[in-house]
Amino acid sequence: GDAASQSRDAGDQSPSRPKMSKVVPIAGGFSWQQGDNVDLDINTMTAERCRKEWEKQFVPWTFVPHQVLMDSNRKQLPGMRYGILFPHNAELLESEKYGAQWLTKAFHLAGTLPSDNAIKRFYNLKPVSGGGACLKCCFEVEYEKPATGLHTKLFMKYPFDFEHIKQKNDRMNSSVNLQPGDLAENDAYRLLEATLPFPMPKYYFGDISNTTTNFCLITEFIPFGSKKKPIEDFKPFEVEPAYDKFLDDEQLSDPAEYYRLMTKANATMAGWYKAGKLGDKDKMLMFFFDQTKGIPPSMPESEIKSKIKMGEEFIRTAAHFFPAGLITDQNMKEWRRVLNVVNTYKAEIYGAAGADDAYLSVAHGNLNVDNTWWWRDEQKKLHLGVLDWGGLGKVCLPQKLWWSYYSAELPLLEENLDALITLFVDTYFEEGGPKLDEQVVRRDFMFAALDQCVGLLGAIPAVYRVIPKKAWSAGEVKDRNDRRLRDSFLTRMYVMGLVLVTRMIFRFNLGKLCDDFVASLPAGRRKKLPDI
Repeated sequence: GDAASQSRDAGDQSPSRPKMSKVVPIAGGFSWQQGDNVDLDINTMTAERCRKEWEKQFVPWTFVPHQVLMDSNRKQLPGMRYGILFPHNAELLESEKYGAQWLTKAFHLAGTLPSDNAIKRFYNLKPVSGGGACLKCCFEVEYEKPATGLHTKLFMKYPFDFEHIKQKNDRMNSSVNLQPGDLAENDAYRLLEATLPFPMPKYYFGDISNTTTNFCLITEFIPFGSKKKPIEDFKPFEVEPAYDKFLDDEQLSDPAEYYRLMTKANATMAGWYKAGKLGDKDKMLMFFFDQTKGIPPSMPESEIKSKIKMGEEFIRTAAHFFPAGLITDQNMKEWRRVLNVVNTYKAEIYGAAGADDAYLSVAHGNLNVDNTWWWRDEQKKLHLGVLDWGGLGKVCLPQKLWWSYYSAELPLLEENLDALITLFVDTYFEEGGPKLDEQVVRRDFMFAALDQCVGLLGAIPAVYRVIPKKAWSAGEVKDRNDRRLRDSFLTRMYVMGLVLVTRMIFRFNLGKLCDDFVASLPAGRRKKLPDI
């Protein structure tokens, strides 16, 4: 799932908001704090909290069948990690059963609020829009003992409503197909806040039921700046606006600067896992499962034929999204062949990517511009924090590097990809990982892009549900500034992702990449391609 950043409309710059302060280094990580003088030693408190969480007995997730979700999703049951009831939607949070009294109890239990303090007021709850992984809200609290180390504006994530006709399928996907993704996100905040090499939103409470799949996650609210404000007017440590995918050229002052920092963050976290700085490596894989073991199957011949046909029809209709002269009969023949090879050799491609443990580590699943927040210090140096930790696990690093770049503009990749791969490899090694071969990283990065393109073929019906096929055929959709693409994150992602990877096939000669890979296989493992 592609969890989006917190709301733009809920991130207004109210005069009452506390001043944001510095990222303070601690042993093995950083703490994002408010105010120049912090009343509480949040760093020590967080480190002690995480230590106690690691000492708890591990309780694994068990699969929840569809029927169980149908029968139980309205129930309120205790969570797996703290054993208490919790609100799994905004209405429950506001109810008499929960509110300030429950927040105090939950925060004490999680070790995020000193035992001699309490929340005396809970107010101003608002829904938060944006994103596609769950529902969100923000609210404010007042403490019995106000302290600049405690946030007064908080953010809660909770599941889609299974009974809502427009949310039912999303809930089924996240709660059945993608679990334990929500549990992994809760555990990431619960266990790793003190040891990450960059900030994550300060954790206050989170839990999930292994029966209902209901969950809640409460963190600090990130006060994203206004997009109407010129970026040069932002003060030191003031959070920049929330950024969106596939809009880099119009929202980032220097996209390469941002991607360099995301690359270093990715590589540093992966290196720290290898060095044991995030926590005990074996114990971490109990909570953040190894995603490199399974190999997803190729599509059957009839399915890949049908989807490639549908994809080519869409691309030809949207040919004006591409440079003039790119969408020709000859190029579309090569496009069909490349995707055919990638689908046919999917097992071999994934097997090669996961063969060497040096290239496998625990890393964020989608460290992209919309899963981060950004600010500059007094010297104008850029910094980032990282949001949305759903599905954290051990992954193939070159593949996840693609998932960090997949919404970039093609010119950024044309001009910077080699340097970014070198930066990733060097940083990973410097921070505790083994030395990687840049050509292997590049190979598996490109195959991840092609594999995503194959997957995007299946999203074309979803595109047509938002922008009808006849609108594309009539030429109504001129470019990515069409309001329907601007307003629908997933539709923009599907369309622009397909455009980006299609352009990459020809710009980076990915047909040769496929041919070289197939030629490297033993003769007995080469396959006959379906006739497409």
